[in-house]
Amino acid sequence: MIDLPKLNKPEAGPAPRWFHIAVAGSMVLSSVAAIYGSWRTSQTMSALVKENTRLVMASSTPLLEFSSGNVTDGKPQLSFSVQNVGNGPARVVWFELKSDGKPVPHVAAMVDAVAPELQGKAYFTTATIAPRLISAGKEIRLFSWDRPVGSDTVSHDAWIRFDKHRQHKLSVQACYCSVLDACWISDLEGDIPTPVERCEAEGRLSPKG
Repeated sequence: MIDLPKLNKPEAGPAPRWFHIAVAGSMVLSSVAAIYGSWRTSQTMSALVKENTRLVMASSTPLLEFSSGNVTDGKPQLSFSVQNVGNGPARVVWFELKSDGKPVPHVAAMVDAVAPELQGKAYFTTATIAPRLISAGKEIRLFSWDRPVGSDTVSHDAWIRFDKHRQHKLSVQACYCSVLDACWISDLEGDIPTPVERCEAEGRLSPKG
C-alpha cells in the first residue's frame, strides 16, 4: 500500500488551482495502489490454487505396471501380474492381453493356441483385471501356472513352450483413470502413460478370469 501525504486546504479564501490538482493526483495514485494490491493478491491466490491442484493430482495419480515371469517365491511358475505403483487408486476401464499383437478373450485361449495338445487340461489360475479398481500399492495376479512335475512330459514341454511365447510374443495395453477422472492409456512397461480425455471400453477385449 502506498501512503499518500495528507493535503490541507488553505484556511483563507478559495482553494488555489494547485490544491485541486494535488487532490486529483492523490486520488489517482490511491486508485492505482488499490488496483495493484488487488492484482498482487489475485496472483498470489492463483499460484496457491495451482500448487494445491498439483499436490492433489500428485497424491491421487495411479501408475500401472505389468510384469511376467517364470519363477514365483522361488518355485517354477509362469505368472502375469499388474501392480499399481502410483499414489492413488486406478480405475481400470479396459485391459487387453495380446498374443502376437492380437487381443485374447482369456489366457486359456492363449494357452490352447500355443499348446493345443493339452486340450484344455492345463491347471492354472486366472483373475479378471477390467473393469476393476486397483488400490495404490496393490498387485493383481492375472495368471499363474505351476510347472508340471512327474512323468507328464507333454504338459512340461507345453509349459516351456508357453514360457518362450510369453517372453517374445506377449504384450498388453490398458486404459485407466484416477479418482479425479484423469485418464491414461499405456502399455504398462514403465514408460510415461499417454493422457486421454476418457477411457472407452466399447470395442476393447478385456480377458475374463
